[in-house]
Amino acid sequence: MQISKSAGYAVHGLGYLITRGSNEPVQISEIADDQDVSKTYLAKIFQQLSTARIVVGHRGVTGGYILARDPSEITLVDVIEAVDGPIIRHHCCLGMFGCTIKSKCAVLDAFTEANEQFVKVLVNITLRDIVNDMSRLDAPFLSPKPEKLTKKKKK
Repeated sequence: MQISKSAGYAVHGLGYLITRGSNEPVQISEIADDQDVSKTYLAKIFQQLSTARIVVGHRGVTGGYILARDPSEITLVDVIEAVDGPIIRHHCCLGMFGCTIKSKCAVLDAFTEANEQFVKVLVNITLRDIVNDMSRLDAPFLSPKPEKLTKKKKK
């Protein structure tokens, strides 16, 4: 039931794409600068998101990433599983793969139920919900940096 740093960066990076409010591709370097994360690391994450068809990558000088579909259709489960793999794992919490009592283990049942409840919550939260909630918190990517405003005004 733990979310990786990579999944967290994925959610924040996608939030940045949403708040840009443009259909133009956003370069990974711009997102990485905004999120204060390595460009190479974020590129790997966005490649996973592309494979999962959450984003679409565009090559070339003006390339970058755009969302593959509306943010209200992309759930946190979609993003987390694209980066971390399946959330629900029906396995022994002690790592005992050859456990003889696995079929009647109360601990396994409790962890499986907790995982299922966790997923039920996350499947009902979309990227649009996250961005709306973060706007109340003044998240870093929600307000353009001064130099970015200047660049936009010059165009």
